Amino acid sequence: MTAMHLQDVLKDPPKVHGRGDALFMMDKSVLRFVEGEIGEASTTLETGAGISTILFALKHTTHISVVPYAEEPNAIRAYCLEHDIPIDRLSFEIARSEIVLPRLTLPPLDLVLLDGRHGFPTPFIDWYYTSEALRVGGLLVIDDTQLWTGYVLKRFLQSENEWRLEHDFAPRASVFRKVAEGSQSKSWTEQRYVVRKTATLGRINRIRRRARQARRLAELVRHGQFGTIARKMLGRQ
Repeated sequence: MTAMHLQDVLKDPPKVHGRGDALFMMDKSVLRFVEGEIGEASTTLETGAGISTILFALKHTTHISVVPYAEEPNAIRAYCLEHDIPIDRLSFEIARSEIVLPRLTLPPLDLVLLDGRHGFPTPFIDWYYTSEALRVGGLLVIDDTQLWTGYVLKRFLQSENEWRLEHDFAPRASVFRKVAEGSQSKSWTEQRYVVRKTATLGRINRIRRRARQARRLAELVRHGQFGTIARKMLGRQ
């Protein structure tokens, strides 16, 4: 096993993004949290790749990284080989996660890290296709919760009985523990967050409808169309 640790990688990180000349890294506190939760017996998956992938290699987990660009895995492998970090339990699926995940037969997972594409609806797709494979008691790490997609997923899971917020690295990331099965297969009427937001949307729509009616009434008064107003009033009775 390598003598390197996460702190050594953080001091001399590889450049794996943007054609090999950039690095987008998770918050160090999140990486350290993940480091303390995994080991050789862990089976892990992430959408995206970077320092986190090297951390999974350092901890020698059985790891799957779903990443759309082959350049990033190549840079990670080269860095690991240069620093004697084992990559024998590291595998990459090269394609967008919404293409890869539906066709994969996933093993039971101990930890899932969602840190791939953050555009709508990718984080929700990633959660949907990995949540069933995540074992009860396993951890889900959502990175970039400062973005709308990550934030909505976080708020949704906070309302689900099948998930417990384990640690909040606000505003950057959140960690949930899966405490029961079935969250991803519910009807919308069984999802409290969706029910609550739907009710809020209904109230907003009613307010907007009344505002439109008030503007229309003011317009009719301004033009002296009192007959039209009277007919509308009678029509409501």
